[in-house]
Amino acid sequence: MPKKFQVGAGNKVFVYVALLPLGDRTEPVTINGIATSNAGITANATTINLGAAVGGVGIAGGTPLEFANAGGTKVKVYLTADAKADATVLQIEPAAATVAGVCTATYVPKLRLLGGTSTSPKLSNKTQESLVFEDELGYDDSVITGASWEIPWTANLLADDDAYRRVYYASSHGTSQREIWIWQYDPAPVGYTTGDGLKGACIVTDFSKDLKSDGILSFQTTFRGNGSPTILRYA
Repeated sequence: MPKKFQVGAGNKVFVYVALLPLGDRTEPVTINGIATSNAGITANATTINLGAAVGGVGIAGGTPLEFANAGGTKVKVYLTADAKADATVLQIEPAAATVAGVCTATYVPKLRLLGGTSTSPKLSNKTQESLVFEDELGYDDSVITGASWEIPWTANLLADDDAYRRVYYASSHGTSQREIWIWQYDPAPVGYTTGDGLKGACIVTDFSKDLKSDGILSFQTTFRGNGSPTILRYA
């Protein structure tokens, strides 16, 4: 399937997602040089021993990591539990292959959701009315007591897209409070790379998908966050 199809929508609808460790709403960062011990990775292994701690702010369960050794042999593994910043062992789904010797991986948290066709961010404020006795016209005072935001998302893509699989994982593990971090950008003004947008921690709600026989997956969902998101300025 050509890459142009996966991007879709004139390459102007931008949403990036990363899984978050349970109970942690810190914006994730790239972690370079995650290295195994000299033993490498054995096929069907469910743990990986590291030569040094993970670092960064940790990596969420459900996240894929692709390890490669000096000879170029690669294997992609999926974490089954959160890896804290000081962790020296990774818990993984059974490894698909053996990779001998020291092998390394780079964790890139910011993966773009491809195939986006539309999105309509919405910010909401909850208010409580309180009577102002001194107001001769009888107006009530409105006090903001809470804020929330949501980003609905519709896309057509291939089912093996890693960013999509992060969203699917967060949706299916919603009852365990699995959240994601999202970056959303509007189309860029002339002369700029990205437009205004929002970022923050949120849950995945109202997830639905439709998989046709041609292999193209269509899905819809809503990313919902509490409090106020951080505003991204165009750059």
